[in-house]
Amino acid sequence: MAANPTNSTLNTSANPLSGGTDAQDGMGNEFLFSVVYSPQLNDQVTVICTDQLTGIQTQIGGGYASGVQPTFCFTFKDRIYALAGSSFYFCALGLPQTWNDPNAAGNGFVTASNWFASPASLQAMAPFQGNLLMVCRDYVQIWIVDPNPADFQAVQILPNIGTMAPLSVQPIGDMDVYMLYDSGVRSIRVRDASNNAIIADIGTPIDMLIQSALAGLSDALKATACGITDPSANRYWLYIPSPADDPASGTTGLIYAFSYFTSSGVAAWSTYLPTFQTFVSALVTHYPASGAVIVIYSGLTPGSQYAWNPGANEVAMTYNGKIFTLGTIITVVAGVTTLTVTGNANNAVYTGVLNLINWFVPQKFEIFKGQVWVRDTNNNIFQYGGPSNAVYENCGVQAITPYIDSGLPGNIKQYSAVESAMQGTWGISCSADYVDNVFRQVYLNNLSTFRYRRIPYSAKGTHYAFQFSEYGTGYARLSNALMHIANPPQGAEK
Repeated sequence: MAANPTNSTLNTSANPLSGGTDAQDGMGNEFLFSVVYSPQLNDQVTVICTDQLTGIQTQIGGGYASGVQPTFCFTFKDRIYALAGSSFYFCALGLPQTWNDPNAAGNGFVTASNWFASPASLQAMAPFQGNLLMVCRDYVQIWIVDPNPADFQAVQILPNIGTMAPLSVQPIGDMDVYMLYDSGVRSIRVRDASNNAIIADIGTPIDMLIQSALAGLSDALKATACGITDPSANRYWLYIPSPADDPASGTTGLIYAFSYFTSSGVAAWSTYLPTFQTFVSALVTHYPASGAVIVIYSGLTPGSQYAWNPGANEVAMTYNGKIFTLGTIITVVAGVTTLTVTGNANNAVYTGVLNLINWFVPQKFEIFKGQVWVRDTNNNIFQYGGPSNAVYENCGVQAITPYIDSGLPGNIKQYSAVESAMQGTWGISCSADYVDNVFRQVYLNNLSTFRYRRIPYSAKGTHYAFQFSEYGTGYARLSNALMHIANPPQGAEK
């Protein structure tokens, strides 16, 4: 037995390691493996490693959505969906950055076969009755989607409907989806209590206009048509470009807007130019203290359009020999670049407004905080309605009715008077000649006629039509119009 040391001391201090190079964290076992095969162009390699103790899988290499180039994205029921070719891909529930994880809940993809032909490329998607509407070029599918991808199910397919313009596909509530098709604007809507979907021809009144607009467009330009649903009135907007959009020269396509109010029996299309107005400064702020009571604008740009609105002190505006007493839009012709405004008193404050009308080409509409926003092809962003969503311009609104027969198209009628309910300043014109289509103005005011008097209108014909023109910069509304028939034939409606 060894003897204990006679003078033992316990050393409790520790000296740090020194003299090393770079620190290295602890590592598990490393496994080296190789994949041996004959590679082909665009091939992907995926390796899934499974922990034998926990069953957790680790995926290396390509996954569900690796290398996919989406053409359309959409958020629905706590997932982001992305379209690529004939398949739609989706992230894990509540995890928008997780698309390839075999351990995550709900990420994956589905190839949308159409059951009777080869799969076609998906163009767009939209919510429909709590499901997803998948829109192809010439057919649509309705899919039930579930937290578990294994329970996804295609429940209905509708051929001969689709779109070439993905951004034209817009839901109206949850029971209707509008889109641009070759024959015009079409709708997928609920048929009856069975909840089956049908194709509705909501664009029939303007089919000829839409088809004519599309006829001059290349496939690439057709694909740029874009739409939105205005949340303030639930109207569907659709911009269709022109063959040569050129905002600088005032050449653009049109925005088609659909007003559909079933309780009021309204189903009407309107067209709008994509324009905005910028203020043109007057040379003076007051009319002259003596002499002619006029303010002159000079140096206007030929070919440009200007909107003029009188104020409290304006009597009329004169341009190119014509006198205008209400708000109006003029197109400047070469050689006539000056207009004159006449006031009502010397030294009075000039209260008129002249605005230059500018064009733009919509590229993408979006809804933000209850308002419509649009990005144009020059990456400018415009806000519809201004900051208050209640800013209006003098844009020369016109409304024209079709020719009406009052229930007796074969009878010649004697028209005696007109009445209308309105808000704002409107001019009312009438026509009883559907061949020459000549309208005659019978009223110009901001007062509804029902409260005051009938507006005399004397004409004969089998049919009649109204034309309404709005003047001003404030809110305007046209409610109805009535034609009085003197001694109407039996059965005719006044």
